Amino acid sequence: MDDFVELKQYVSIILKRWWVIVLALIVAVALGYGYTQRQPRVYEATASILVGQSIQATDVNRAEIQVSEQLAETYAALARREPVLQGAVEELGLDMNWQGLRGRVSAKIVPGTQLVEVTVVAPSPEEARLIADAVARQLVLLSPTNLQNEESLQTVAFIEQRLETLQAKIEDGQQRLEELEATDVAGLSADEVAQLEKEISTIQNLISDWDQNYAQLLAFVNGQQSSNYLKIIEEAQGSLKPKSPNIQLNMMVSIIIGLALGLALVFVLEHLDDTVKVTDDMGQMFGLIPLGAVRKSKDKEYSKALITSQDRFSPDSEAYRMIRSNIQFMSVDGPGKSMLVTSAVRGEGKSRIVANLGVVLAQAGLKTIIVDTDLRRPVQQEIFDLPNQNGLTELLRKPNLAASEFLANTHIPGLQVLTSGVLPPNPSELVGSQRMQQVMAELSDMADMVIYDSPPVVIVADAAVLAKQVAGVVLVVEVDKTRRDVVNQAIFNLQQAEANVYGVVLNRVSKKRHSYYYQGYYYKQDAEGYSNQAGNKTWRKWLHLSR
Repeated sequence: MDDFVELKQYVSIILKRWWVIVLALIVAVALGYGYTQRQPRVYEATASILVGQSIQATDVNRAEIQVSEQLAETYAALARREPVLQGAVEELGLDMNWQGLRGRVSAKIVPGTQLVEVTVVAPSPEEARLIADAVARQLVLLSPTNLQNEESLQTVAFIEQRLETLQAKIEDGQQRLEELEATDVAGLSADEVAQLEKEISTIQNLISDWDQNYAQLLAFVNGQQSSNYLKIIEEAQGSLKPKSPNIQLNMMVSIIIGLALGLALVFVLEHLDDTVKVTDDMGQMFGLIPLGAVRKSKDKEYSKALITSQDRFSPDSEAYRMIRSNIQFMSVDGPGKSMLVTSAVRGEGKSRIVANLGVVLAQAGLKTIIVDTDLRRPVQQEIFDLPNQNGLTELLRKPNLAASEFLANTHIPGLQVLTSGVLPPNPSELVGSQRMQQVMAELSDMADMVIYDSPPVVIVADAAVLAKQVAGVVLVVEVDKTRRDVVNQAIFNLQQAEANVYGVVLNRVSKKRHSYYYQGYYYKQDAEGYSNQAGNKTWRKWLHLSR
């Protein structure tokens, strides 16, 4: 099971930074393609040479074949030596020395045969063909093949004529012998019979001599075949397809390198990334209880921030109800009547969480008040579309007025908002004043729950000042953005203020990672009603005990 979870985390890391892999792949393929296009085209041609004449002999001698194979190795080595290469350079008039040509020429033996293959690479198919044929011809010239041909040409021709003459004599003599042996000797005299027998004996001796001479001449002709004989059996043919660069191979290598580099970058970035992850163990890492997770919203406008009132049966609304229920059981003595919601730094979405928590609390039947104590960048008036002329700052400056006169009703039954009011030059002094404590006590008497939207606790001291005045604090952390050291600093600041930290809410979690917190929920109206009723009863039980 642990291995499966670990594998799932690896897949999640890869999916989170898939664009790094794609970018690395594109760059690698582009560089590989550019490198391939800049490489010179190289073409190849191969000429084949046969060593020995065993394939022409009717009586194959194994010893001669072995000698030919050994000679083939020698000729393969000679193909890249100075005599052969210099001869090819001079024959073709190449603009290079034999050492330069050597880098283009290779020779090898076809395993198990007497064939030597001479391969040449060149910038064009025609040039490769010409050089391969020239090297092959130089090997033939270096061998005794031509000398053998010149010396034995006249001898072989003469012997062939003699063989033809002897063959004719043997045939005529055999015919004459058959005629004499068929003669009827009954009517012949004794002298005639003796003369006949003498002629037959003479012809038989002649035929015997002729046969012997014919066999000797024929053996001589056959003996002219040599193991040290070279013949070009296949002239070079230039291929129109370049041998290099190999575009397909280069592209495959580029893809593999791109994927490997992309994966390596993904895990390096993940290792260097010290931001909070949805998979982090909040208790072990920060000592905080995870209260829930909120999915990332596509709507950036504050007017569309109240997702809990727009669709009560959506997964996002259920996530807020889960957070509400978890906060409900944070205190042994009761859930408390006030809580402060803050974040470590700006832009983590705490104000949206405050607004939606206020909605789900009101939907549970609890009279709820949201107080915007962020006197530097307030947004609750924009979320609920309320005027901001008379708010918290005006209430703090007028000690004789009741807080109820500054509360603004919302379209959510049971939910009121105390906006920030006109921004003051001294926000920290206002929220830390004695008047602020009086207002907070007055608001607690008026509602079942008061939620304070506070500035970031690491940036300004306002949150730390207010934290010890409420029953509990909820810390909002944006996943994959807020650094772990910043969260530790926020926790340290709250601990220094002796705040009761309920736990942490992870905000802007991707839909895929949201399943780490919420899986298997089906949102139906009946189930929603049951959840609200159960939460309402439990909350009201705590409120009754706290009073």
